[in-house]
Amino acid sequence: MKVLERTIQLYRKVDDNESMEEMHKRVMEGLSKIEAPLGLKDSEIPETPDFGKELVCFYYAKNIKTKGVSIEGEYKWRGLSYVNWDNLRYEFKITYKLIDYQKIIYKDFPKIITIYKPYVAYIFIPDYGTAYEEGRTPETITYYDSENPNFLKLKETGVEIGILYDALFTLFPVMYFNEECYEKLIKVSKEELLKRLEGKAKKVLLLEKGVYIIFNDKADISYEEFVEMNETFKPLLGLI
Repeated sequence: MKVLERTIQLYRKVDDNESMEEMHKRVMEGLSKIEAPLGLKDSEIPETPDFGKELVCFYYAKNIKTKGVSIEGEYKWRGLSYVNWDNLRYEFKITYKLIDYQKIIYKDFPKIITIYKPYVAYIFIPDYGTAYEEGRTPETITYYDSENPNFLKLKETGVEIGILYDALFTLFPVMYFNEECYEKLIKVSKEELLKRLEGKAKKVLLLEKGVYIIFNDKADISYEEFVEMNETFKPLLGLI
């Protein structure tokens, strides 16, 4: 099974020293200089959103040249007593004729990371991660019950599993970890990682004190290839 939808997801820890207004101005100034489909050059720049009486606010945008790619952002209230996340995401189908997937992952995505300065960023494929964690296929997932022995083994340790939490179980084809995220989730040093991935990963780039990795660069990666990618690279990253 191949899923056509893709989401480029970037998460940044809420920084109480940077107001929502300051962050929005910084990010929009950066995106206004980047070409389609991930940037907003020559396109309408969304105004600074308003929290109103809520703890979250949103904005929406599209580059005038690639209207098949939606751009959505979310800011969280500053000053809360717990960790929270601002996020930026792009949604598109790999069949969209104006999508150059290779250009996106090799050139454009790193530029967006440099602008947004996320904690973590990756290209998400619906149902693949859930199926892998459950030990099933995208057609047979339950969304609540896993029969993957390695996932259950990790769960038994009591850690909170997830890319924003304490333990990483699932790799996606393209991922970025900033310095803090890398030290928390990846079990080998950056120097050792570069040695282990040489000649195996499609690209490994030291970026913004973090690491940008293209494990698989196929736009239409199948679920079977996704599983094979995880089984190949997780041991190299010191993951269960």
